[in-house]
Formats: sequence, C-alpha cells, structure tokens
Amino acid sequence: MTLELIIVGALTGFISAFFGIGGSSIDTPLLREFLHFPPYLALGTPLPTAFLTITIALLSYWKMHLVNKKLFLFSILGGVPGILVGSLSSGLFSGKTLMLMTAIVLFSVGISFIAKSIRERKQDESEKSNQENNPVSGGKAVAISGIAGLLSGILANGGGLFLIPAYVIFFKINIKEAIATSLSVVAVTILPSCLIHYSLGHVDLASSAAMGIGVVPMAYIGAKLDIRTKSSVIQALFGSMLIVFSIYFFFSQI
Repeated sequence: MTLELIIVGALTGFISAFFGIGGSSIDTPLLREFLHFPPYLALGTPLPTAFLTITIALLSYWKMHLVNKKLFLFSILGGVPGILVGSLSSGLFSGKTLMLMTAIVLFSVGISFIAKSIRERKQDESEKSNQENNPVSGGKAVAISGIAGLLSGILANGGGLFLIPAYVIFFKINIKEAIATSLSVVAVTILPSCLIHYSLGHVDLASSAAMGIGVVPMAYIGAKLDIRTKSSVIQALFGSMLIVFSIYFFFSQI
C-alpha cells in the first residue's frame, strides 16, 4: 500500500498547492474510497501531510507578496477557537455522516466557483485594485473564519475549502490572494486540529509519512503553476474538479 499512498500524496500535493485547499478534503475521499481506510482514519491521517503541503506552497506565495496580512491576522483570531471546538465535536457524528457532509460541502463550493468564473470571464481582473478597493472588516473576518474553523474541525479539514470561497465572495479579493491568505491561516489552524485528531486515534502516522514522500515535489510544482495561471481559469478548474469528485464520492458512500 506504500506506493499507493505515495501516489495519493503526489496527486493531492499538486492539487492542494495549486488550489490552496490544504489537501485533506481531497485525501479523505481517496483514502476512504480507493484504499478503504476506516472513516475516522480517512479524516485524520491526511492532516500532517496537509501541513507539509501548505508549508511548501507558502514558500512560493510569500515570495510573490500574495498574502493579505490583515485578513490573515483576523482570520487566526476567529479560526483557531472555531477549529478547536469543531475538532472536539467531531466524535458526535458518525463516520458515514462526516463522509456525506464532506461530499455536500465539496459540491456546494464547486458550484459557487463555477458561477463566479462565468461572471468574470469577460472581465480583466486586477489583483492590485481588488486589494485596495475592498478594505477588510475585522469583525466580519473573525466571524467568517470562526465558522470556517468550526466546520473544518468537524470534518478534519485544514480550512481552505471554506476560507477561499468566503474570501472571494465576502471580501472580493482575487482568487490567488485568497489562496495564499487561506494557506497562511490553515498553516496555523491545522496544528491544533492535527493534535486533537491524533489524540483521538484518527491519525495513522506511517501512512501520513508515506504520503509525504509524494507531496514534497508536487506541492512545489503546483504552487509555481498557480502563480502563472490566469485567475478565472483557476476558479473554473477548481469548481469543476470539486463538483465531479463530490458527486462520485457522495453516491459511493450512500
């Protein structure tokens, strides 16, 4: 199974760095569906690997000055408490319920990004003007990140799956800035979630290490390619990938 885990790590390392979603939201369905991990292990095992992916990707994003530092700081204030509560609450749900919730969330986010990509197809996006014309409200950022953290903790997800669309929709920032800022937040919030799920017995460290072998090179490549790709294209690809995968995963879990 080691080779399969390395392949999963390579695949999700690239996708996660390119789309800024941390990795666990993709790894969990793959581990559950194709490698037949028990539900709770499928949720928790990707978390250490997701942290590795984020760290590698952020090296590229910080160099390009794509992180919105103000939004990052406020998101930490709301996200950390939210993810702590969510992680401790995950045991209240059955494994199957958590799998179905993951699929529904993936589908919803995918639809939102396809819609936004269509609206923006005729526009020439300007990352700099978006950043200057959309001031960040501290209270709003804390509230949104708190909700995202709560959902992320329950689903053992780093948080990018929820933060990226929230940043784009509520703060009107460019998706590349949203991806970079989200990854910065997730790099902090994923640590308590990882520790809690490990203490609950939801993390197989040997499998995480095997996945990490594939993550290292592909996360770097994914981040570099993201920086060179047009934002509207990233949104369309991101949404399409999530919709197709979530439909398949949902019906496979029923």
